[in-house]
Amino acid sequence: MTGPTPDRPSTAEIADLLAWARSLSQAGPTADPADRAAYQTAKATLLARIADQHADIAATKDTQ
Repeated sequence: MTGPTPDRPSTAEIADLLAWARSLSQAGPTADPADRAAYQTAKATLLARIADQHADIAATKDTQ
C-alpha cells in the first residue's frame, strides 16, 4: 500500500475533521459561527476529494 497522494485524504485528515466536529458539537450553540463555517468548508472539500478518489478508482476498473 502506498502513502496518501496530495488529492487522497489521509487517515489523519479524516480524524482531525472528526475531532473538529466533536469540539463544535460539544460547544453547542456557543461555538463560533466562523469556526462552524470553516468546518463546513473543510468537510465539503474533504468529502469531494473522497468522492473524486472513488470515481477515479471506478474509472480505472472500467478500463481494465
